[in-house]
Amino acid sequence: MTSAPPNHTKRSLGALLASGVVACAVAAQSDADRAAWNAMMLSPVGALAPLARDPIDDDARQANVWIRYGRWRYDVDDALHNNVGVTLFRPIPFPLPSSELSLTGAYVSLSCSLCPSWVSAGASLSSTLWQQGEVDEQWSSLGVRADIGGAHYRGSSQTDAGSFATAVVAGVGVPLILNWHLSATMSPGIGQGRIALADGVHSGTRRTLGAALALIHASGLALNVGIQKIMIAGGPTEVGAGLGWNR
Repeated sequence: MTSAPPNHTKRSLGALLASGVVACAVAAQSDADRAAWNAMMLSPVGALAPLARDPIDDDARQANVWIRYGRWRYDVDDALHNNVGVTLFRPIPFPLPSSELSLTGAYVSLSCSLCPSWVSAGASLSSTLWQQGEVDEQWSSLGVRADIGGAHYRGSSQTDAGSFATAVVAGVGVPLILNWHLSATMSPGIGQGRIALADGVHSGTRRTLGAALALIHASGLALNVGIQKIMIAGGPTEVGAGLGWNR
């Protein structure tokens, strides 16, 4: 089951376990810090690692359907959090011509028989601000991304979480052989999380850092590995993978 570091009292641990939330308390962290971290890790922005996307190009076939998996745990005494999601991408003409919208649905389960699961959903809007080179050759790019999401606990307590995050996305790509190319992105950002627990509603702000590496074929088939870090003292790094194709 999810558990807290040793310096937490049994009472506070019990309250958090009742809602399925990890008690990631460290003396230097405030209630707002912990609330933001929990809410963001339960939403798709933290539960699933980022994807390395090519800049939007009319001639490029990009994977627009992704199956994603991520996992994390706070420490060795915590249960593994297994996250499975599906993300759909669609190019849109606003706010910039090089923009795309994505929708994600995810399921968060814990590796303990008595721990109920969470369900979550989110949307993301990304735009390329600058690009040098074409996607079938060596390229680099700079863009922005905004994510919004929420999660609902499927246990007996009425616990909901929500988050909003923005990030700057820097990307590079290099061609390989047989119509394959490699894309890599790094995305520092900031997010706000809000979670409703038995003792009230708590919210706060946390910095984020994501990175991803994808092997992409000209047909749109893609394999991705990524990491996501929601900054909190002693907190874990979420590690994930994804398989995408063009539908």
